[in-house]
Amino acid sequence: MTALDGLDRLEAPGLWRASREEQRRAVYITVGDAELVIEDRSGIALSHWSLPALVRLNPGEMPARYAPDTDSDEQLEVEEPEMITALDRVMTAVEKGRSRPGALRRVTFGLVMGFLLGLGLLWLPGALRKQAAILIPTAQRAEIGTAMLGELTGLTGAPCANPTGVEGLGQFRDRLFPTRPVQLVVLRDLPQPTIALPGDLIVLSDRILVGQDDPDVAAGHVLSTQAAAQMQAPLEGFLDQMGFVNLTRMLITGEVPAAAIADHVERLILDDPARLSAEALRPAFATARLNWEPFARATNRQIGEAPPSQMPPAMEDTPWQALREICAP
Repeated sequence: MTALDGLDRLEAPGLWRASREEQRRAVYITVGDAELVIEDRSGIALSHWSLPALVRLNPGEMPARYAPDTDSDEQLEVEEPEMITALDRVMTAVEKGRSRPGALRRVTFGLVMGFLLGLGLLWLPGALRKQAAILIPTAQRAEIGTAMLGELTGLTGAPCANPTGVEGLGQFRDRLFPTRPVQLVVLRDLPQPTIALPGDLIVLSDRILVGQDDPDVAAGHVLSTQAAAQMQAPLEGFLDQMGFVNLTRMLITGEVPAAAIADHVERLILDDPARLSAEALRPAFATARLNWEPFARATNRQIGEAPPSQMPPAMEDTPWQALREICAP
């Protein structure tokens, strides 16, 4: 969305033709203060329509068809219900305003901004983002996660890749996720202990490897992050942050804006990660057969009254020490 006197403008996709002889083409429609702007996918304005002169050619029918005035061959087809409702109510306000000229601008402006506010608060955060989360295929989720990892490595350097450490990381992954295609990557000096990215990708800071002698603590950080990702998928968090225009263009073109990736990665680094309760986490630890107590002590969580669990360690000492050296030259 873009700003309009402190609020967002109403935007939606549509089909437009300049004359009866031309083919319809996909466009974006933007309702501003007193005009409707038609743009192509690259953002170039193709036509400007005056809202007071707008005419609906097929009242009550769907999809709605509009013209800039009664004598024009130019036509616009819209399927988005919220946009149709807004345009129809704007035209109603214009019709009433013809008998009360002094009230036209106030009524039109108030109606447009009211619909913008209602659309932004009620519809956009829900329906469009839920639709996007469903429509984005698994391969594109992985591409988004890889792009975010690339943004992170621009800040931390390349992923740690000491050969014996990489072998240890593979054993660590297989111990925690024997049946899930989760990928683990270690980065130097990552501000957060772990970060979950779209595409079943979890990034670890080398600090949780070298700062603790117990592999169960590092494993607990990974399990905690994975549990939080199951409650809210990393892709959903990314879509929640993305603006309406970028989200619409991503759905239409399949291209993810680089600026949206950079903004989201910055938020992942700076914001405190979700902290799940002991009640929410302990089932995941039990499923992975991982001791809860070392991670609970390291993160100041409740240990509970039950006696300490007897689970196998996350790793044997030799591969664990190799994993701790994964960032060594």
